[in-house]
Amino acid sequence: MQKLGVVGAGPMGSGIAQIGLQAGMEVVLHDLDRAALEKSADTLLGFIEKLESKGKLDAGATETARANLTLADDIANFADCEAVVEAIVERLEPKQKLFAELEAVVADNCILATNTSSLSVAAIAQGCAKKDRVCGLHFFNPVPLMQLVEVIKTPATSDVVVKTATALSKQIGKTPVTVKDGPGFLVNLQGRALALEGLAIAQEQVAAPEVIDRIMRDGAGFRMGPFELMDLTGIDVNYAATSFIYEGYQHDPRLKTTTQHALMRDAGRFGRKTGAGFFDYTGDESWPPSPAASANPPKLRPGIAGSGGRFEELAEAIGWEQGSDVTLIAPVGEDCATACSRLGLDPGDTVAIDFTAFDNRHLTVMAAIGGDALSEKVADWLRAGGFTVEVIADSPGFVLQRILAMIANLGCELAQIGVGSPEDIDLAMKLAQNYPKGPVEIAEWLGARTVHEIMQQLQAITGSDRYRPSLWLRRRAQLGLSAYAS
Repeated sequence: MQKLGVVGAGPMGSGIAQIGLQAGMEVVLHDLDRAALEKSADTLLGFIEKLESKGKLDAGATETARANLTLADDIANFADCEAVVEAIVERLEPKQKLFAELEAVVADNCILATNTSSLSVAAIAQGCAKKDRVCGLHFFNPVPLMQLVEVIKTPATSDVVVKTATALSKQIGKTPVTVKDGPGFLVNLQGRALALEGLAIAQEQVAAPEVIDRIMRDGAGFRMGPFELMDLTGIDVNYAATSFIYEGYQHDPRLKTTTQHALMRDAGRFGRKTGAGFFDYTGDESWPPSPAASANPPKLRPGIAGSGGRFEELAEAIGWEQGSDVTLIAPVGEDCATACSRLGLDPGDTVAIDFTAFDNRHLTVMAAIGGDALSEKVADWLRAGGFTVEVIADSPGFVLQRILAMIANLGCELAQIGVGSPEDIDLAMKLAQNYPKGPVEIAEWLGARTVHEIMQQLQAITGSDRYRPSLWLRRRAQLGLSAYAS
């Protein structure tokens, strides 16, 4: 493909134009505002010049880009473009009007693509005579730096157009994944699990936002926890996207947010851009670390009850002898109270440990009602043995099991309903959201049966269909198959 059209000279349109020029394409950039057009050209050519000066682009790249860039006041300039990407205001009516106008200008074989992040691509194409040539090309901000692009296929989009759009994405240096049209597409839909389960855990007062974030960062290797991430993207933006996706998926409980989420939006605590969200950004922005061991940690001789866990490895790591100071258990999907009831244990003498992040020398402990002092004592003992330990209130699935299982379960559901392939779901979340493992990869790492068990326990204990297992997960767990099995 040689000639690309871009509508909209804002940050997204400018970024798309820039990567087209960097790939050696001719680019026609259009905006109704001439001043915005010229500003966009100066900005993107400035970026290209910097890349050239650093040796990241060939000598002469800036002059070539300048020669290949056309600033168009009229869409008639798109007549000989092979593809046109729209990046205008995120409202349905203006996009529909634009696409109808573009059809009257471009050649019959020209691809029309929208960069919408949330609107239905099929709805945008509704007024087009040739709906088969309309697709989504959802880039992520900042476009020149983010590798992923979602190639969105509507029920009417032809396979040839998807193939051509995928090739175009690769030509301009991006990694494409094919996604079925629907609310939130792939990344924004899958991203709900991390944020919404974090919100649910906080609303239940299982742990404070900073503790939940530390568990996800230090325990699971996420670059940001759910609350830091919401503060970065903007709670107003996050709440609006969540509400849109929840409505679009017919109020699926798995996509439901919390009262606190709405209250934060209503209070104007949007995060970094307002100086305060779940965290305060008006002073020192360093995150409080996990507690260290006390000066005089206790020496315990615990007993072990139930099955599971990695107690032998823990004993080897910190060198303890079994005794009766405290009973340790390692429930999967259960809270400490439920496990004590099932095993016939004294809840006042029992502490539960989550071993999910054991390989990162990270543990989470919790006790049943009235056991806070005992769980703190066990945590201090474990910290003295060289582990990072977080203490939470009693919760089915602790924190890490709950959030990881919800991420994996939603990824399996996306595979089940054909939003994307398991491999594309994983790739998209690792590229767009910096996940250490993709959602289906998490299911494979924990084991489909383990994730299914966590979800079953969460659903049974809470009574909520929020935790109903995906059929994709359920079938593979029942048959002992890989989460990727097809």
